[in-house]
Amino acid sequence: ERGGGTDAGPWVAVAGTRPNYVKLAPLVRAARRVGHELFWIDAGQHTDHAMQERIRLDAGLPEARVSIQAPPPGPERIEGLAATLEVALRELAPSVVLVVGDVDATAAAALAAWRLDLPLAHVEAGLRCGVASMPEERNRVLVDALSDRYYTTEPSAHRHLASEGLGPDRYAVEVGNVMADALLHLEPSLASAGPEADVPADYVLATLHRQANVDDPARLGAYVRALGAIAREHGSVVWPVHPRTAARLDPALDLRALGITARAPVGYRAFLGLLAGASAVVTDSGGVQVEAALLGTPCVVARGVTEHELSLSHGGAVLAGEDPAALPAALPEALAQVLAAGTAAPERPVGWDGHAAARIVADLARGFARPPRRAMPTDRGA
Repeated sequence: ERGGGTDAGPWVAVAGTRPNYVKLAPLVRAARRVGHELFWIDAGQHTDHAMQERIRLDAGLPEARVSIQAPPPGPERIEGLAATLEVALRELAPSVVLVVGDVDATAAAALAAWRLDLPLAHVEAGLRCGVASMPEERNRVLVDALSDRYYTTEPSAHRHLASEGLGPDRYAVEVGNVMADALLHLEPSLASAGPEADVPADYVLATLHRQANVDDPARLGAYVRALGAIAREHGSVVWPVHPRTAARLDPALDLRALGITARAPVGYRAFLGLLAGASAVVTDSGGVQVEAALLGTPCVVARGVTEHELSLSHGGAVLAGEDPAALPAALPEALAQVLAAGTAAPERPVGWDGHAAARIVADLARGFARPPRRAMPTDRGA
């Protein structure tokens, strides 16, 4: 029977973006606690190397065993990165390849592992939002189609996998959320950190980066006006502007006059501090939804759907829909959800307890049976 995780050879993970680094750090720590070494390959999907290094250090992630640079965004990026990763994985000869999330580097690593017939495990498997036009959604479907082992964060993931003909019980394991591990690891230090000098006393935090929201300058402008309306009602908005978003902002917009404090992106620890201190957050990031739920910060999701369904039932997240003008009206609803809970701590979902990485490592150490080798999704006409 085909197996994974227990053969000779190291465990190797592939990461390429800020969320990947954050999720990978608890897995490296958990592996070391039980005497395993989890090497990782930095796929270099982000081009801001200083920010990458700051987030890596904040998360407590050791240096990568191999560092490469992903091609620029475009239709050939995943294929080009997969070819480079094949070379690196062939040299490392891992007993299992571990990938996290849904970014292009994750999809490329899955392709490379499949071509080399290496055991592939996917952390955050089975998440779906149902929007096939989203690059992240296409990556999720592709990675799960090629994976041998699924580590899931919530029950809905198992339903999604089953609907695609994947993930019998022996292949899918609900382990919880490694983002909770990462945040809880740093949470004690957040309480002792003072406010940053350029942050108002009362503010709503904002993040926007998804291409559907920011690539069209007119749509991005509508979101800026919506943030201005929120600032008028709630004091001010602090907005660490993603490089993708900054490149598309109309330079004629006077953000300061709208009550928006725009700033460069910050490291992981600093961002968690901003999120913990905010009265609410407006975001189109799935990861920020999870972090807001863990910190008890009301969250308005600038999307019509979300793959992180538990953030809606645990933590006060509200979907604002596709219309930027709906953001200001959704914020009071998110605030009301948290106020309705009173002073009780937010209910954390099962497995969001800081031990998800330990459960994954224990499963890898036991080894796992691999399903029969499957065809590529495109080979099946998907």
